Amino acid sequence: MLAIAAVVVVLSVVRAFAPMTAYPGDIWRQSDTATIARNFALNGMNIFFPQINWGGSGPGYVETEFPLMPWLTGLTYLVFGEHIVLGRLISLAFMLIAAAAFWGLARRLLPATAARWALAAFFLSPAFMRWGSAFMPEATVLAFYVLALLGFCRWLQEDRPAFLVWAAAATSAAALVKPTSLHIGLVIGAWVVFAARNRVRRPSLYAAGAAALVAPALWLRHAASLHATYGNTFGVISGGDSKWGSLSLWLSPAFYLGNLRTETIFIYGLVGLPLAVLGVFWLWRHRADSSPAQGSSAALGAVGVSPLPLLGAGAIALTVYYFAAGRYTSTDLGIQYHVYSLPYAAIAVGVGVGVALGRVGAWLSRSAAVAVAAVVGVLLGAQAVNVFAQSLQDEAGVFGSCAIALDAVSIPSDLAVVSTTSRTVEDGVTNNYQEPVVFFLADRKGWSLPADHHTPDDVDALRAAGARFLVVGDPQLVPTGGPLAAWLADNARPLRTSERDGCSVWDLAASGPSHEPTHEEGAGGQ
Repeated sequence: MLAIAAVVVVLSVVRAFAPMTAYPGDIWRQSDTATIARNFALNGMNIFFPQINWGGSGPGYVETEFPLMPWLTGLTYLVFGEHIVLGRLISLAFMLIAAAAFWGLARRLLPATAARWALAAFFLSPAFMRWGSAFMPEATVLAFYVLALLGFCRWLQEDRPAFLVWAAAATSAAALVKPTSLHIGLVIGAWVVFAARNRVRRPSLYAAGAAALVAPALWLRHAASLHATYGNTFGVISGGDSKWGSLSLWLSPAFYLGNLRTETIFIYGLVGLPLAVLGVFWLWRHRADSSPAQGSSAALGAVGVSPLPLLGAGAIALTVYYFAAGRYTSTDLGIQYHVYSLPYAAIAVGVGVGVALGRVGAWLSRSAAVAVAAVVGVLLGAQAVNVFAQSLQDEAGVFGSCAIALDAVSIPSDLAVVSTTSRTVEDGVTNNYQEPVVFFLADRKGWSLPADHHTPDDVDALRAAGARFLVVGDPQLVPTGGPLAAWLADNARPLRTSERDGCSVWDLAASGPSHEPTHEEGAGGQ
């Protein structure tokens, strides 16, 4: 177990030094989080006013989750200077806290061998590799989420008020970092019904739950006021984006296949899923056992509090959550929404591996059993290795080209309009169309131009608001002969073309023949 943990941590550190744009599915969220961290360090460390760069000519204050992780990163920037790896190592630190909390949980629910395999499954999950060193808040929320589960588990086992307070505080912190973690309330409610029904009527349980909601509610109210005042949002509660599922989505096979695909690949790492099914099946078969039987496989019965009530509660709560946030949970845009599955999956996999190896080990020599266990470990970690390998390749693509082009022709005070293929409304619901990657990589500010607003009037209005450059990474957004192309020909100067580097840049402050200014002429970048 120690060897597995050491290898995974070393690979995670290596991944933290890889390009932040390496894993394409997470580029956008990492860019926004890293931008907020940069702005904290540059503009003051007021944690109540996070700033993005696509807020136009305004300060960029944005409605978002409580920005604990980027704020901590901003602190490190003040000491060591801006280095992206610092934020990614902070994520890794939170992921290790989550692992430590998970170990405390697993060893209270499982015997030693199964608990160690559960911890191995936690480390070897692709989720650990993907989000454990990403510039995103997923590792941060998972740390508080698992701490809440651990605190509540200890309350169930020891019935001490301090552990209920612990669970409430960790739940509050998790909900601050990501409100989607509030489904843990359903986990806890179902868990206490399944495992300790006699405590359901205790007022202290409901008082703790209400107290856990105070800080998140106050933050969400404040964050909504930022959106109302400055017009920028990640689509948390006040609009700008919809994460909710719908009846048509729930009736679509793609919804179920999408969720199953994400869980199978990025939580269970393919091989873990059948082992988890075996583990849950074994627990269900032995749910009536009053005490664990003897034997390497049978000794997975109840230890203090059985893991089966927690797994059942988690399955119920996650199902409700995946349906509620179905617009993202079932697509590649919301793979990170599944990070909460990791502790439940790891426990089930740990039980399954313990059962399987217990049966196989009875027929093998010790050396052969060790070899089989090593093979199981390698198979469990294979998909995580694939995530690691993909993370070493810079996938910035056209975003990188546009950032380089914008940096070459502008100065930091210039405002830019960066086009995006996202629309303001997708499938009939409001959509977060803002594209942060170019703004972050070029260290510029300005506006995102959604695909359905590429019109002369829209671009002219942004020019009047102070935009100096228009950056387009997809030539189909400005088709030759179209209204916007004709307007740009008369009112702007082309500085870069898509034929040169995949990105087009127009100077909105001048018209006439093309001219590419050099740094010597005063257009230099960072």
